[in-house]
Amino acid sequence: MVKKRATGYLLQDIGLVLLLLCIGILSVTVGNARNEEQMEFFVMLMASFLAVLLAGFKFNSLSIVTAGFSVVAYTAYKLYFWFAYNEQIVPLCMVWVTAPLLAVAAMQLFVYGNKQTELENDVLREQVEELVLINPLTGLYNLRSLYIDMKKQIAYAERNQISLSLMIIKLRYEPELRNVLSRRSYEAVLQKTADIVVDAVRLEDRTYSIDNQGSVGVILTCDQAGSEFVKKRIKARIENPESFQGIVNSAIRVEVRIACLQYQEENHGSDLVDFKQKVESELQYDV
Repeated sequence: MVKKRATGYLLQDIGLVLLLLCIGILSVTVGNARNEEQMEFFVMLMASFLAVLLAGFKFNSLSIVTAGFSVVAYTAYKLYFWFAYNEQIVPLCMVWVTAPLLAVAAMQLFVYGNKQTELENDVLREQVEELVLINPLTGLYNLRSLYIDMKKQIAYAERNQISLSLMIIKLRYEPELRNVLSRRSYEAVLQKTADIVVDAVRLEDRTYSIDNQGSVGVILTCDQAGSEFVKKRIKARIENPESFQGIVNSAIRVEVRIACLQYQEENHGSDLVDFKQKVESELQYDV
């Protein structure tokens, strides 16, 4: 990765130097043109800038076609006047045969080097996201951490003959809340919901923020009957109008759907993703 980074920076430097060199040559050529050649040189300069601009926006094929067409058209134009009217081709005109294509190549080289750096940054970002176990908004552990802890808790519960349940809490009208509330108020609702759930469960129960829509997962060390008491306690606290006082106005109610299933290996197996999906499917029955 270090070698790729160095290669990307080197390509950017080479491309930038060549591009500046080409622009300097083209500018000097236009500045030293004779009066009768100034217009055609100016047109070629604009065509070269257009091709470089297209290359900068990563339209590589179109930029090459634009530069190549301008070179071919200008060459044909000068050859026609040479054959038809015996007009001499000054050495300065030869710049427009190669410089536009060279300028496009330099820009593409610069863009390619920058692309290498962007790819490296994307890889590093993905690696960091894979290592992150904390939701930055709520401060709770995220879904990846839930799967890790769930596997450990299942093994512990089986050894000690303890019941284990997974509860999932989702905002009932989350899309509507996101559209109605400001971003700050919406995020405050998500944070407050997570805080209420943490306060409502026992200290030994583990709480997780499993997505960016305010959904919360809880690993409960109790059976299905015990999780029903926890469910009623959480729902009562969240749907209390005073819980979100100062965040949303009285016309907006924050409601949740809650589902919980007790883990049983003979029914759910060892696929924790499938077990979580089964719990989520139970949310439709919480009306």
